[in-house]
Amino acid sequence: MATTTTTSNDVIRIFPKYEAISVGSTLTTADSGKVFKVSGSGGTVTLPAPTAGWNARFVTTGAMDTANTVIAGGTADKMEGSLIVAGAVVDVDAADQINFVHGSSNLGDFIDVWSDGSNYYVFGNALSSGALTATG
Repeated sequence: MATTTTTSNDVIRIFPKYEAISVGSTLTTADSGKVFKVSGSGGTVTLPAPTAGWNARFVTTGAMDTANTVIAGGTADKMEGSLIVAGAVVDVDAADQINFVHGSSNLGDFIDVWSDGSNYYVFGNALSSGALTATG
C-alpha cells in the first residue's frame, strides 16, 4: 500500500496510522486510511457503508488464539476483488466478508479494502492454504 499524504483537521499525516483491531466494532468513515493489526481473539469487525474513497489495510501481526477474525462488508454482496492464497488466486465475487482463518494465518498476511461508494474492492495475500477466505 503506497503511503499517501492526506490533510485532515488541518494536520498532514505522512505515515499511516496503525491501530489494533477491536473485534465486535463497526468502523466509521473516520477510520479511512488506517492500518489495522489483526491478532488475539477472533471476532467480527464491520466496515461502514460503502463510501467513495474509504480505504483500510488489515494485517496479521500476531497469533489468533481462539477463532477467525471476520471483516464484514456491512452490506450484503458488496465485496469484489481477489486474494492470493498460497500462490493461488481466489475470486472475491459478491462476498459479504473476508475471513482471517484461525490456525492458518501467518504474520504479514493482509487485505486491502477500498470503496468507490457502491462496492468494496479487496486485494489480499496469505502464505498458507486456507488462511484467507471470502464468503457470502
